[in-house]
Amino acid sequence: MASAIGASFESINFTSGINLDILHLYFFIIALFASAISAVVGFGSALILIAASSMVYDIKWSIAITTFLYFYNSALKSYSFRQSVDVSLTLKMTALAIPGVFLGGYFLLNIQAQVIHILLALVALLYLAIDFFKFNSQITVADKLLYGSGFIYGFISGAAGSGSIVKAIVFKHIQLPKEVFVATMAASALPLNIIKIGIFSAGAIIGFSDIPLILLLLVASYLGTQLGKKVLVKISQSFFEKLVRLMLLVLSIKLLYSAIV
Repeated sequence: MASAIGASFESINFTSGINLDILHLYFFIIALFASAISAVVGFGSALILIAASSMVYDIKWSIAITTFLYFYNSALKSYSFRQSVDVSLTLKMTALAIPGVFLGGYFLLNIQAQVIHILLALVALLYLAIDFFKFNSQITVADKLLYGSGFIYGFISGAAGSGSIVKAIVFKHIQLPKEVFVATMAASALPLNIIKIGIFSAGAIIGFSDIPLILLLLVASYLGTQLGKKVLVKISQSFFEKLVRLMLLVLSIKLLYSAIV
């Protein structure tokens, strides 16, 4: 699909000698920025790219192609921060997230993803309001809540492209150290991204014509992750938590705006 739309744009010659059209260059810049942001705050790359690409492409194709960037980012961050991964938390979050992502992926093939985006944004905004007024200070994150949140995360991840907002809310409430936050966000996303790639490929949402763009996203992911990793080690924990709140707010507003307009 990308090549069909991109064919109408004038091709330009990139420094490496690879011919990329203007839309591919646009994708590369957005993906690079999204990957860097994700490496700093732990999430957001998928939603940023989905929001940007859905302005040009079909929302379902945007979700499918973005999954490759999310997969690359998750793999790179899992490796880069491997010593900080909370294995127990990762296993609890993914236990029911895996069946959830299968169900969500099925829904994506049959419903409008905008509905899920609106619900996801409202949940995040509600959490930010609760967090701002300190109503959630007495909430204990027990194992049952982790398993339940994992299922919701998996379902939304399959149906809307990314459910990381759900995990970010839970992990922020647990008050994980910044490196553990980023590492565990990535590790718990990795198996779901593999499953989603299989679902979207089987559903014919993406095809062989998208391979050049998929490879381009790999390069953007690597460069952005390396940049974000250098920034993360230089910021304080308190500043990191403020960035997470800001990211939740910006993405929520963007999701609402994209779904309504």
